[in-house]
Amino acid sequence: MQLNRDLEARVHARTAALHEAMAERQRLACEAQRTYHFALLGRLATSVSHDIRNPLASIMLHVELLEEELREPSPDSAVALMTVLTEIKVQLARLEDLVQGYLSLARVAHIERAPQDLGAAVHAWATEIQRAATARGVAIHLEGLETVDQVAFHAITLHRAVGNLMQNALEAMEYGGTLTLAGQGIAREVRLEVRDTGDGIPTERLGQIFEPLYTTKPEGTGLGLYIVQEIIGAHGGQLTVQSTEGQGTTFIVTLPREVADAPTQLVLPA
Repeated sequence: MQLNRDLEARVHARTAALHEAMAERQRLACEAQRTYHFALLGRLATSVSHDIRNPLASIMLHVELLEEELREPSPDSAVALMTVLTEIKVQLARLEDLVQGYLSLARVAHIERAPQDLGAAVHAWATEIQRAATARGVAIHLEGLETVDQVAFHAITLHRAVGNLMQNALEAMEYGGTLTLAGQGIAREVRLEVRDTGDGIPTERLGQIFEPLYTTKPEGTGLGLYIVQEIIGAHGGQLTVQSTEGQGTTFIVTLPREVADAPTQLVLPA
């Protein structure tokens, strides 16, 4: 009898110790995640300040030029005024894009998905960038979108994600090429590929491109692919990339057809 009691006591002690160890491990994991989020928040705040300050400074400069031109008109006032107003519009559009990008981080935490024809949506999104593609000498090729059919997704956020991938593809083809949007649908999930024939991504950079605030563009925020990845994740999907230098890049979006029983929620910087 005593032996059984001793054995039960040892089992109870080991179980309690295991629970304490698991609780401590969970606590440390939460602290690490909290530390990461605060660090990311600080980086985001710095990035917001820097990214918004530049176009604001440009707008202020051109407003001053506008005031001078109105105060002392020159023979070419009409041309000068149009040039100034055009630049102000460009900078305002840039500000709008920056704000929408940062807001996407908040909006993507809670999205409501509804069954829609994703193939038709992607076809419409491709039509939207047709003019920009033509201006760059890029041909748009659509494949298999009719097999995608009904998918549960949030139109606004997924539009932003796919649009970002298409814009990146266009920018990767400075001297023309082909942008291919290929869809493939099976019973439980769909696959959408965004392919370009650009220069490709160096192998050493592939592991960094989804990191927040990582960018190689002079005026980039480093949030583009990070936001895309978060949006796809919020849809219960996955974003992967394949790239070969000198041959091009393919981003692969995989989405479940239906909404999971439990809604997907992301833990974003608070």
